[in-house]
Amino acid sequence: MTRRSCAIYTVGAICALLLVSGIALMVAQVFRNLMHKRLKKEIVLVEGSRVFESWKAPPPPVFMEFFFFNVTNVEEVLKGEKPEVNQIGPYTYREYRYKDNVTMLDNNTKVSAYNAKSFVFLRDKSVGDPDVDNITTVNIPLWAAMNKAQGYKSFFLNFMITGTKSRPFTTRTVQKLLWGYEDALLNRIASSGTDVERVFGLMYKKNESSDGEFVFHTGTQNYLDYARIETYKGERMLKYWSTNESNSILGSDGSAFHPLLNKSERLYVFSPDLCRTIYMEFEKDVEVKGVPAYRFTPPRSVLASKEENPANEGFCVTPKECLGTGVLKVSPCRQGAPVVASFPHFYLGEDKYIEAIGGMSPQRHHHQTFLDLNPTTGVIVRASKRAQVNILINRISGYPDTKSLKETIFPVMFLNESVEIDDASAAKVNKLLMIVNVGSNFPLIIVGLGGIMLIVFIVLLIRAHQQKTTNEEDTSYSPVNTKEKDDSQNGNYIGMTTKTEQ
Repeated sequence: MTRRSCAIYTVGAICALLLVSGIALMVAQVFRNLMHKRLKKEIVLVEGSRVFESWKAPPPPVFMEFFFFNVTNVEEVLKGEKPEVNQIGPYTYREYRYKDNVTMLDNNTKVSAYNAKSFVFLRDKSVGDPDVDNITTVNIPLWAAMNKAQGYKSFFLNFMITGTKSRPFTTRTVQKLLWGYEDALLNRIASSGTDVERVFGLMYKKNESSDGEFVFHTGTQNYLDYARIETYKGERMLKYWSTNESNSILGSDGSAFHPLLNKSERLYVFSPDLCRTIYMEFEKDVEVKGVPAYRFTPPRSVLASKEENPANEGFCVTPKECLGTGVLKVSPCRQGAPVVASFPHFYLGEDKYIEAIGGMSPQRHHHQTFLDLNPTTGVIVRASKRAQVNILINRISGYPDTKSLKETIFPVMFLNESVEIDDASAAKVNKLLMIVNVGSNFPLIIVGLGGIMLIVFIVLLIRAHQQKTTNEEDTSYSPVNTKEKDDSQNGNYIGMTTKTEQ
């Protein structure tokens, strides 16, 4: 066997080995499984892990925007006419979030923490000064009091209402509506010996505070349990609603999600503000700063009526207090106040709620809640939580100011809590994704090398064949003379000689 033949056989053997092994590794997904196993070990809520510090103190800036609905025809509304509102905002705050009192539990399988928040006003991102700008809106303390004090109690409350000159609508600064003011009626009620908070504000006691203690799974036992809530305030279930399904605390708190997401799964998020768990489903693929992501959004069924979604029947305060699609009465966890939650401008809600208020214009781009998650790591690359606070107003027996009112879910304000991954964090995620992709696709590299070797093998075979053909052509048989010599005994005599070029 010549040296050239040996080289050809060697290249062929290497080519076959690379192709067979590469295809086998691809089919078995060995390297992909190894990379995913490594991710599952690194993305856990324990000291020293890749994500623990960023979970405790997320680096991307979070912004909280508040939009208010200013009522422009109060007197007409009190006479039973359709309310007209105009949207004023945003009043933007930088939200600082961090996990406080972090404690590892049960041999690092669980971790307890408080979600602490603080807010700093950003004038350059706001439409005005919250200390100066006035908003005319529903007088929430009055409506809460009237809903509680019915029957014979309305007689005593009417004296207090008259004495404090309280009206169904009030005008306050944005600062007071958000962060609190001492209400004259609440002050009078508290002075009578009733255990009532004298100060009211939509965000009262929410600055430099927390929602309560959470206990999370760390994900060390099962990556699908990463950041899943075990208990909230020491409880596994809520006590506000009428069914176990409605009271269930499921999923995460919305700040972290398990790695290796897929488009078919439903993500659960527990919201203390809504006093319930909501779910989100895949909508589309997106990209943020070069990081690929899945967009998850809450479908219409989350706030659907019991007729549209029978599973929501447990959220009816009473059988007679079942609202329609797009709204949720949260009075059980708001001390009985007639507070109703919805998406901004009643997005995904029934037309009757939108048409009842002049100035409503629901748009998906501006009013949809969404989460953009990198499917490999579960990292939030962009998110926007949008929710609206409404008050259910209607005619209440015993209170003259309400005699002409129609039952209306009245919008007060909506918030937009948003975050987008910062450049440094995006670079880290992209670097990690590159490592994962290279590792997962290593068999493709092997197959690629096998393909190159196959081309080399084919080239060598062709050249070897050409060389053999050339040698055969260079050695041929021809007569000694142009005339064949006759041999009387043996016939024609053929002499072998080198063929000369013509």
